[in-house]
Amino acid sequence: MIFVAIGVVTVLDLTNAVTVTTSGYFAAALATVGLGLLVGAWFGRARWLIALGLAATAALGISTLAESSVGDGPDGRVDWHPASYEQLADRYENSFGDSSLDLRQIDFTGRDASVAVRVRLGTLRVIVPPNVDVTTTVALNAGDAEVFGTRWSGVNQGTRSVSDLGEDGAGGGRLALDLRVDAGNVEVLR
Repeated sequence: MIFVAIGVVTVLDLTNAVTVTTSGYFAAALATVGLGLLVGAWFGRARWLIALGLAATAALGISTLAESSVGDGPDGRVDWHPASYEQLADRYENSFGDSSLDLRQIDFTGRDASVAVRVRLGTLRVIVPPNVDVTTTVALNAGDAEVFGTRWSGVNQGTRSVSDLGEDGAGGGRLALDLRVDAGNVEVLR
């Protein structure tokens, strides 16, 4: 039955009906073993499935960790330094650890840009050039935030927006930052 379940997942993956990662295959095997244990509870003789279930659980855990972005650095630290507007991505993401996005090398003059950053657990620091007009939207579930000197902290703070026109006032390009941190700290500065 495990081979049938993996075969069904493979067909779904190859026909592009759903996107299946490696952990999806192990999850299908584990679900099949679990169903076998349930059936075996009524009809008996399914003890050998326990060892198979433990092996499938270990494989699922290892494959899930391997697929996650945990460990982008030795301690989960990620530093993004786009050197030009063309290198600027519209989305950055890190699951765990300290993340830093340094945009000081980018010339935003006469341009509009939107950047989204998602950190599940850790610290996010964004450094922007001195003259770009920035509108920052922060969704912080738990932790502290400081955006251009405006501070707040707590749990379930919702979404807040802070705008800063920079040293030169209006002009110098526009940047919209959409920052989402599940638990940790957010800092935006020039």
